[in-house]
Amino acid sequence: MTKLRGPFYAYREIVFARLAQAMNWSCQSSVFLNLDPVSASVLGVKPDITHAAHWFMPEHKRQLCSGGCAVKFLFDKEIRTVDDLVGSQIEHLLDWPKSEFAAFLFGANEPPGRLFTTAHEFVIIDSEQMFSSGPCDFDTASWWNAPNGEPSLSGRMLAEQVCADLLSLSERDIKDALSIPKGIEVRENWPIAPIIRASRKFAVSFDGL
Repeated sequence: MTKLRGPFYAYREIVFARLAQAMNWSCQSSVFLNLDPVSASVLGVKPDITHAAHWFMPEHKRQLCSGGCAVKFLFDKEIRTVDDLVGSQIEHLLDWPKSEFAAFLFGANEPPGRLFTTAHEFVIIDSEQMFSSGPCDFDTASWWNAPNGEPSLSGRMLAEQVCADLLSLSERDIKDALSIPKGIEVRENWPIAPIIRASRKFAVSFDGL
């Protein structure tokens, strides 16, 4: 599946997915796609324009699939802090707040989307808005404070983990994430590599506790 957003959105989404997966986060995979003239005509877009093609995963409906449905955990439950996720049997659920902290770390215009699969797994999706600016402080993130305005210890510890995850990546990991396959043309409206360097610098100096 593809959203036909064009090469720079495709590049940003693919770079983030590669970084997220290198950090062992659950994130949708994407590949570069060039449409042939016939396919482009059917879809009503210009041919030979690079887009991102996304690995399709069946989404869990907002209803029970069985008596032991793990997604039931989220039904009619107010999620306000990381502590509210404790006890869930949904795989990779902490990658939800991690992805939203990542939006601040990587200067996104908006947080990524989220998907719950029929296998009761959480997956990060729709991350094409990453790398829109430089890193931002986490203090306006929804997971940063408890509802009463007090600091959320679990949220700040997770923000530190997000920074540690980024710093665990090697220069090879970064280079691989930024690589563009031969035959694919991407014109960067602004360079992404300096944003990632700034994000790593932010992560080094971050102290949320």
